[in-house]
Amino acid sequence: MHAAVNGDSLISPSVTVRLLEHLSRPSRAETGAAAARRLTPQELKVVSLVARGHTNNEIAERLTLSLSTIKSHLSRVQDKLPARNRVEIAAWAWEHGVVG
Repeated sequence: MHAAVNGDSLISPSVTVRLLEHLSRPSRAETGAAAARRLTPQELKVVSLVARGHTNNEIAERLTLSLSTIKSHLSRVQDKLPARNRVEIAAWAWEHGVVG
């Protein structure tokens, strides 16, 4: 009430806390860019092909790599991205513009 009488605006402490939490959280674009930087160029190629719906065998053939190498790339990608499976890898790729 004193703030209103003095012409000051009053922000609820809970609103202030939520605002500060929101401002301190990295944006999706920032976290996506950071994740993309952690991926190797070869991993990005694999991610792009996964996002386009290619199977592991098709990716291996297209990149002239062994199937086990593709599986290793995908395992490392899952560790580096917030992704539990190839569907989430594909979704991440589309959301972050990896698919060209």
